[in-house]
Amino acid sequence: MTLLRELAIAIPSNILEDCQSLSDKTNKIGVIARAASIFKVTKIHVYKNKGISDTDLILLLLEYLVTPQYLRKNIFPIKKELKLAGTLPPLRIPSHTVNRQYDRNIVDIRDGLCIKFDKKLNMSIIDIGFNKYGIIKDRIPVGDIVTVKIVSDSFKGKYFLLEKTNPSRYWGYDILYNNSLKEVINSNSYDVKIITSKFGSELNSTSTLISAQLDKNSDSSILVVFGSPKTGLMSILSREKIDKSNLILINLFPNQGVETIRSEEAILAGLSILNSLFIK
Repeated sequence: MTLLRELAIAIPSNILEDCQSLSDKTNKIGVIARAASIFKVTKIHVYKNKGISDTDLILLLLEYLVTPQYLRKNIFPIKKELKLAGTLPPLRIPSHTVNRQYDRNIVDIRDGLCIKFDKKLNMSIIDIGFNKYGIIKDRIPVGDIVTVKIVSDSFKGKYFLLEKTNPSRYWGYDILYNNSLKEVINSNSYDVKIITSKFGSELNSTSTLISAQLDKNSDSSILVVFGSPKTGLMSILSREKIDKSNLILINLFPNQGVETIRSEEAILAGLSILNSLFIK
């Protein structure tokens, strides 16, 4: 089995330019977030691209959806941009625990929000979604989210005692904004960089190359780049003068039955197709 250390996708800032309403935009980002979670995407790059951009809305909705429900009211103020976000299907990833009662027989790992640093205790106070706060020895910046494990349900009679931990299961995605696609491509973070384009080679002729790259490392990292509704990736690569020599160009839908494939459809179906190569 090839285990991916990291699976990242890159989407353009104008990915919503074919949407007419806030409802359409919200639903589209909801599908993208679900697709990312299904296939355990660890990073979503949003790269600046020409066209009608909704960068702030994209970043806001992606962040909202990946945040555990019990922390949202303390992180996101009431905004008109989020008025329809509550209607989207939840991601149901392991970090989105719905357990509101502590069970000492279960190792409880969850995300918490730092709300205060207590100078007397020299400890950070963390909201973990229970009826009392947790407390941790580390100094956590107020407003930061930290993944913690509950060590004890009674510290000084009114806190959970916590410690920082790294979850062993998929925990959601991070969101990064990049000023250009070139900035994403030129980073040395990924072993394999895949460009999805109708001008690319069919998967059966590139799968051997991808597998060979993955086999070089036991914990490979992959970036899959998607274009915008009105601008193909080949145009973006050309405009930004991006060197294609280290990129793998793939046509994931060589015999499509429709004139165009929507961005969210391409991401969901594309990751599904590539998944058979990532895990084998």
